[in-house]
Amino acid sequence: MSIFKKKTENNQSSDKHYLTGKEIKEIAKANAKVMKDLEKKKYRKCDESEFITSMDDDANILEIEDLHTYFFTDQGIVKAVNGVSFNIPKGSTVGIVGESGCGKSVTSMSIMRLLQGPTGQIYSGSIRFKSVDYKRDEHGNPIPIYKRKPNGKILFEDAVDKKGNVILNKDGTPKRVPVQATDEKGMLLFATEEKVYDIAEMPMSEIHRLRGRQISMIFQEPMTSLNPVFTIGNQLDEVVFIHTPGATKEMAKKRSLEMLELVGIAAPERVYNSYPHELSGGMRQRVMISMALACDPRLIIADEPTTALDVTIQAQILDLLRDLKERIDGSIMLITHDLGIIAEMADYVVVMYAGRIIERGTVSEIFHNPMHPYTIGLQKSKPTMDSDSDTLFNIPGNVPNPVNMPSHCFFKERCSKCTAKCSGDYPGMIQVSPTHYVACHLYGEEEANG
Repeated sequence: MSIFKKKTENNQSSDKHYLTGKEIKEIAKANAKVMKDLEKKKYRKCDESEFITSMDDDANILEIEDLHTYFFTDQGIVKAVNGVSFNIPKGSTVGIVGESGCGKSVTSMSIMRLLQGPTGQIYSGSIRFKSVDYKRDEHGNPIPIYKRKPNGKILFEDAVDKKGNVILNKDGTPKRVPVQATDEKGMLLFATEEKVYDIAEMPMSEIHRLRGRQISMIFQEPMTSLNPVFTIGNQLDEVVFIHTPGATKEMAKKRSLEMLELVGIAAPERVYNSYPHELSGGMRQRVMISMALACDPRLIIADEPTTALDVTIQAQILDLLRDLKERIDGSIMLITHDLGIIAEMADYVVVMYAGRIIERGTVSEIFHNPMHPYTIGLQKSKPTMDSDSDTLFNIPGNVPNPVNMPSHCFFKERCSKCTAKCSGDYPGMIQVSPTHYVACHLYGEEEANG
């Protein structure tokens, strides 16, 4: 069934699109069945073996393969992410660029499993993440690491209650408990092991293993991400309580103050006791970064972290992110419209358009040898000091309707280098160099190999 019909008063074709009530009901009925099945899969109870997998390349921290994320609406299915594949190597920064609506944020939300259901769903594909998870006993509880004496035996101490009083056994002797080891930050230690999870297959009851502790996100507007009725300290402590088994109030506060100091806040104690509205935009964004880093994540997703900030604060936040990445030996997925930020921060660049990747490569390849006409257009649209033109370059036309995408290249109607071949099937990815790929009919297999 064609989703869109064209009709005029005289039943002649026109450019006006509409859906009849019958068609809307049919679409809603079909969508409801699919959404019900996907929701059931999300909240199922299953064994860990169903979402344990392996990495294609051990050098990567994240591998996304043929990811499809759809939004089921009464007008049809919006394919917001439509077959996206890319990797994030360990210790690197990967920049995701593209105009608004191209699928950057939806890709990040898919990784974090924060899509608004039941309409928003990961329809297919895999998101493989290399994690360092807690080892668990037969009851599913993390296994603690205990301090040991020089002879190798576990060290014991008197058990105390919350008020510091020694707990006694029935015979009046002090109750003895093993002493759990702590790291240099004072956080309790647990036995860990490396596992690879397919995030797209994980049920929602298990996603807490990764979200917030091993994969964290810095949102673009801190004022809407921070709760206005709780202090900064309450919100920072909550991260530690949720993701560190056995954490005490003292441990949580110490960690929170350390993180505020780490992100360059001069008076961490004052900020800890403040409410979000009492802080400036730059301070709030630093709080969001400290919250994201509280559990030493392996991957940080920064979704336009400098959009709401002025230029001087932007530079400070970018310097902070760069410095922190080196300190925690983590990886960053940086989403932004600003090509200048990508050139300064990223090691690899992924260019998205209408839910698909149209070009990817190293930052040097994308900036010095852009190949897709859309990538070239993006770079031309950036204002420069040496430009002789009085007007900014803009890419003509509009993005195709996301509900009714064409089978040919999505950029065809806006492309200045369009050929007859562009009216055929959507172009596949052509490998231009070991790290440079482009999806465009202008580059055939023989040119890529040449």
